[in-house]
Amino acid sequence: MTSLPQPRDGEIHVFCIDLTRQLPELSRFTQLLSPDETARATRLKIDSVKKLYTAGRGILRIILGAYLGVEPGRVMIATGEHGKPYLADAAKGIRFNLSHSRDVLVLAVSSALEVGIDIESIDADKPLQEMAKLAFSHHDQHYLLSLPTPQRYITSFYRCWVRTEACLKASGRGFSPLDASIAPSSFSEEKDLLTVCCNQTNWHILDLPVPPGYCAALAVEAGIPPQIVRVSEESLKALL
Repeated sequence: MTSLPQPRDGEIHVFCIDLTRQLPELSRFTQLLSPDETARATRLKIDSVKKLYTAGRGILRIILGAYLGVEPGRVMIATGEHGKPYLADAAKGIRFNLSHSRDVLVLAVSSALEVGIDIESIDADKPLQEMAKLAFSHHDQHYLLSLPTPQRYITSFYRCWVRTEACLKASGRGFSPLDASIAPSSFSEEKDLLTVCCNQTNWHILDLPVPPGYCAALAVEAGIPPQIVRVSEESLKALL
């Protein structure tokens, strides 16, 4: 079994995985799922969605098992009140969060620091202005409307969206319209590193490089500026 070194203090290991490339191993991933995960996969009616879910959960188990030094099928994953997954046996201090959109999965892993991550595929046909009214502060809505071109609006909308979602996921809350747990903040700021307060905790928020057509962000429990370590494809291939 291949192992992975745990993240050092302040490090966040980030994986970006094209799930379609992993589908040839689908039968192997299926065998790794827990009974609850298997039941959820069974409830998914669209075959392509079921395959991507199964691949994502199997890969998650393989990666977490490599950090913990246990077989993937023995990784104990539990879910919090608002749906945030966590390790039921947190003896090694590993924290993680994942997100997937269409074919791409992103995963963040840290030691001790809580994390949240979100990725979205960019879809200009969605009612973005109506979504912004429901989810964003008045400051961010005004900023978006001030942008000179539709393309700038679309790009900035998704940047605000994934930043907000990553922050709420890190804090263990789900996404809700104009969430009162977030202190007045601007998720539209043109900064490499934002710091916001959500659920009475400060969070660092960073944008993540992802394939074209997607937008992603990471939220990390605030302290020293986080150091992002992108796990290489070679390391991932050795695991899978």
